Amino acid sequence: MRVEMTWTEEALRAEGFENPKRAAKELSALSAELGPEAAKRIHKAAKRTSEPDEIIAAFDRIREGLRDLPEPTLTRLLDWLPPVFHASTFAPRLLTTRPGLLHWLAGSRTLTREKPREHYRREALGATRRILATDAEGLYRSLRRYKYRELLRLMVRDATLRAPMSELGREQTALSEALIGAALSWAERSLQARYGTPDAPGFCILGMGKLGGEDLNFSSDVDLIYLYRSDGHTTGGTSGSLPTVQYYTRLGESVTQALTKVTAEGFCYRVDLNLRPQGRAGAMVLSLPASLAYYETFGRMWERAALTKARAVAGDVALAEELLSELGPFIWRRSLDLSVVDGLRDLKAQIDMRGKASADDVKLGPGGIREVEFFVNALQLVQGGKDPSLREPRTMRALRKLERTGFVSGPDADALEEAYVFLRRVENRLQMLEERQTQALPTGERERRRLATSLGHADWDTFRAELERHRRFVLEAFNTLLGKTARDEVPDEPLLALALDPDLALEQRRAALAQRGFEDPDRALAELERLARVPHSPFADGGSGVKAVRLLSELAQTPDPDQALLHFSDFLARLHQPEGYLRLLTGMPRASRRLFNLFGQSDYLSRIFLRHPELLDALVQAQLDEAHKSTERIRQELGARLARHPDAETKHGAMPRFKNEEVLRIGLNDIGGDLSVPEVARQLTAVADAILDECLFLALEEQRERYGLPLDAGGKREGLVVIAMGKLGGYELGYHSDLDLIFVYSGNGQADTSGGNRGAITHHEYFAKAVQRLLTLLQVQLREGHLYKIDARLRPSGNQGALVVSQDTLREHHQKRAQLWERQALIKARPAAGDAVRFRPLRDEVLTPLVYERPLPPDAAAEIDRLRTRMERELAHENAWQLNPKLGQGGLVDVEFTVQYLQLVHGREHPRVRSTNTLAALEGLQAEGLLPPEDAEALRQGYLFLRRVENRLRLVHASSLAHMPTGGRPLAQLARRLGVLGTGPGETFLAQYRASAARVRDVYARVLRAPRPV
Repeated sequence: MRVEMTWTEEALRAEGFENPKRAAKELSALSAELGPEAAKRIHKAAKRTSEPDEIIAAFDRIREGLRDLPEPTLTRLLDWLPPVFHASTFAPRLLTTRPGLLHWLAGSRTLTREKPREHYRREALGATRRILATDAEGLYRSLRRYKYRELLRLMVRDATLRAPMSELGREQTALSEALIGAALSWAERSLQARYGTPDAPGFCILGMGKLGGEDLNFSSDVDLIYLYRSDGHTTGGTSGSLPTVQYYTRLGESVTQALTKVTAEGFCYRVDLNLRPQGRAGAMVLSLPASLAYYETFGRMWERAALTKARAVAGDVALAEELLSELGPFIWRRSLDLSVVDGLRDLKAQIDMRGKASADDVKLGPGGIREVEFFVNALQLVQGGKDPSLREPRTMRALRKLERTGFVSGPDADALEEAYVFLRRVENRLQMLEERQTQALPTGERERRRLATSLGHADWDTFRAELERHRRFVLEAFNTLLGKTARDEVPDEPLLALALDPDLALEQRRAALAQRGFEDPDRALAELERLARVPHSPFADGGSGVKAVRLLSELAQTPDPDQALLHFSDFLARLHQPEGYLRLLTGMPRASRRLFNLFGQSDYLSRIFLRHPELLDALVQAQLDEAHKSTERIRQELGARLARHPDAETKHGAMPRFKNEEVLRIGLNDIGGDLSVPEVARQLTAVADAILDECLFLALEEQRERYGLPLDAGGKREGLVVIAMGKLGGYELGYHSDLDLIFVYSGNGQADTSGGNRGAITHHEYFAKAVQRLLTLLQVQLREGHLYKIDARLRPSGNQGALVVSQDTLREHHQKRAQLWERQALIKARPAAGDAVRFRPLRDEVLTPLVYERPLPPDAAAEIDRLRTRMERELAHENAWQLNPKLGQGGLVDVEFTVQYLQLVHGREHPRVRSTNTLAALEGLQAEGLLPPEDAEALRQGYLFLRRVENRLRLVHASSLAHMPTGGRPLAQLARRLGVLGTGPGETFLAQYRASAARVRDVYARVLRAPRPV
C-alpha cells in the first residue's frame, strides 16, 4: 500500500519554488500516482535545477504515461528525464502527446552507446516499407514519428549522459540520412508506378554543409543538391511517360515535401537547396553533364568551399562519386594562385561582417562556430590540392589532419577543438529548448541561468567567462588567417550583413532591414530575392558577400532606400547580360553611388534611366557630370545629333532621347548640389528652346514642300515667332513643366503662298498648319515618351481664339478686349523659336507699349489680389494633410504676383525692372529703390526655397506633383531629399516651410492689399 506524502507551501517556497502552491499540488498527485519514493526522487532532482517548478510540472503532465511502468524502468526514467526537462521545454510536450515513448526509451539498448548509421537506415526503411505508394500522408506520419522518437533518445544522450559531441553530430547526421533515404525510396516507388523507370537511371542526393560534414545540430537545416545522370525518358506507367528531367524534378519535389511539410506530427527538416548550381535561380535538379559544365564555367570560390563537404547521403552513390571525382581539379587546386587567396579573403570578410552583426550568436558571432569551420576549410583549400589527405569533410578530423601535416600546431589544434566542442554543445542546447533553429544566446536573466546550469555551470557569469575564453582564441586564429583582418576591408554594416544572411530567420532579416531604414522590409526582402535570381549577381546564393553588402549599404544611404532598391532591382532585371554592368558597379564605387543616389532621390529620373540602361556608360565616363552648358552648346549638340538621321521622322524620333539625357544630366547635378535653383531652370529652359526650334523647323519644312513659301509683296519670306510665356518665358522652367506659347506671324494673312506639291493656301492657313504640326511633334507619344505638353490658352481670346494670330490682331486684342491678367501675363513674353528678327519690332511696337506704357486701372492691385485669392481658394486645395508650394498661401504665386504687380506699376519709368525672369526683376526693383531690401530678400529666399521644394517634388515622381505632404514618411523623405537630416527631419523642414510662407505672405499683403500710392 502506497503512503502519500505531503509538501507544504512554506517548505517549497523556502526551497526556491516560484509557485509553491501549484508545486505542492503536483507533487502530491505524483506521490499518489507513482508512489512517495518516486515523488521524492522527482522533488530532489527538480531542486538541483534552476527551474524546479517547470520540472515538477513536466512530470505532472506525463504521470499517466509513467503510472504503470515497473519499478526499475520508472527509476531509470526518473534519473534520465530531469536534465532533459531542464534543457528542453519541447521534450515534455512531446511525451505528453506520445506517452508510449516513455516505455520505449526506458527499454532502449542503444541509449548509452552510439547507434550505427546502418541501424538508423534499417529502422527508417522498416518504418516506411509497408506504406502504399499513394499514401503520402502515411509516409509523412511515419517519418515524423520515427524522427521524434530518435530525437528524444538523442536528447537523453546529450543532456543526461553527456555523450561526446562528435557522436551526437554523427548520430544526428545518420538519422537525417535515414529519413532522406526512406523518403527517396517511397518517392521512387510512387513515381515509378505512374511513369515507369528512367531509361538512363541514376539519381542521388548530395549532402552539403553540416550534413555533408556529419555534424548536424539538434535543429539543423539540411543542405541538399539533387543530381541525375543524364537526359532521356521514362519507360511509362499508369500516367504515361515523362522526360527524365521532369521525372527527377518531381522526385526532388516529393522528397523535399516529405521532409519539410509541417503536419500534426511536426516536420522532419527544413531543406535548403541554395547550394545547387545557380542557387535559387537554378533548376531544382541538374544532370551530371550540366553540373560539370556549370562548375567549369561559372564555379566560384564559395562553391569550391561548399563542395569540400559534399558527399552522397541517398541514392546512387557511384553517381555522386563520379561528380566529385570530376570536380576534384576545380575544388582542389594543385598550385596556389592569387584568385584563391582573394576568394578566401572575400569569404572571410563575409563571415566577419556577419560576426559584427551577431555578437551574441554562437555560430555567426565573433569567435563562433563558423569561424572555426572557415579556419579549417580555408587551410584545406590552400593545401588540399597538394596533399590529398587533407580532403576531409568532417571539420574536427580535418583539423587533426592539418595538425599532423604541420599546418596547425598541436596546442592550437587542441584549443580549437575544445572551443568547437564547447560551442557546438551550447548550440545544441539552445536548439533543444524549443526545437527551434537558433544560435542566439538568451538575453533574459532567467533564460541565461537556465542555459548555464543545464550545461553544468554554476551560473551565467561562470558560463560566460568560459564562452569568452574559447571565442577569444577562435577570433585570434580567424583574424590571423590569410594575414589580414577582414574588418579593415569591408563596410561597417552589421545590420545589412544580417539582412543578407540566408541562414537567419526571415523575421530577423526583416527586423535588420527595418532598423537600417527600409520602411517596407517585406518588399525589400522580395527585391533582394529578385536580385538573387539575376545570374552572377553579388546577391545570388545568399548574397552576403562584401560586394553585396557594399552595394546594399550605398542603397541604404539614399533618401529613400526602398525606392532605390526597387529601381536597382528593375535595372538589373531589364538587362540581357547584367554581368558587365555588375562588374562595373562593384568595381567603381563612385559610379554606383551616383546611380543609387539617383534611384533613391528621383522616381522620375530613375524611369528615364531604366528605359536606357546604356546611359550607365555616360554616367561612368562622367559625361553626365557637366553641370553647366551654354544655350548655344545645347543647340549645337542637338543639331549634331539630328544631323546623323536622314529624314524628318527619324530626326523627330531622336529628340526625346536627347531631352531625356539632358534632363537626366540636369537632374543628377541638381541632386548632387552642383546646380542652383536658377541654374536648373535655365538649363531646362535652354533644352526646351532648342527642341522647340528644331521642331518648328521640321514643321515649316513640311509646309514649304506642300504649299511653298509665304512671301510678301517684295518677295521676302514672312516669319512666324513662337513667343514663350509663363515659366518658359521667364527662363524658369521646371521638371514636367508645360510650355506656355503664343504664335504670331507677320504680314498679310490673306495673301497666298507661292505653291507646292499640294497647291497654294493663305498665309494664315499656312502658319496655322505649321503650328498644328508643331504641336503634334511636341506632344505625340513616342517610344521614348513625348517632348512637351503645350498650353496655348494665353493667346488672344484663349481657347476660343485662333491658334495663330497676326501682329495686328495681337495688338488690337490687348488694346480693346484684354483683361488685366492678360496684360500681366505678357510680362513673361520673349521669343523662344522662329524668326527672332521679327520679334524685335513686335516687342518694341506692341508688347512694351501694351504692358508698360499704358496707365494701370485704379483698382489694379485689388483685381490682381482677387485673382490670387480665387486661385488659392479654388485650386490650391491646401488642408491639414497637404500644402501647395505653388498656389498655396505664401507660395510661388505670391512671389510672382507681388513682383509682377510692381513691374506693372514701375516698368514705364524704370526699364530695369522689365525682365521676364522673376529674380532678375526682383533685383531690379531693389536696385531702383522700389522695394525695401528686407522685403526683397524675403521674396528672393522664399522663391528659391519654394522652387527647390517644387523641383524635388517633381523629381521624386514621374509626373507633375502639386502638393507637399505635411506628415509621416513622405514628409520625412522629402526633407531628407532637401538635405534636412538628424532626428525629426520632417518636422524641422515643415517648420522651415511655414516660416518661409509666412514671410512671403506678409510682403505680398503689404504690397497688394495695402499698396503704396502710384
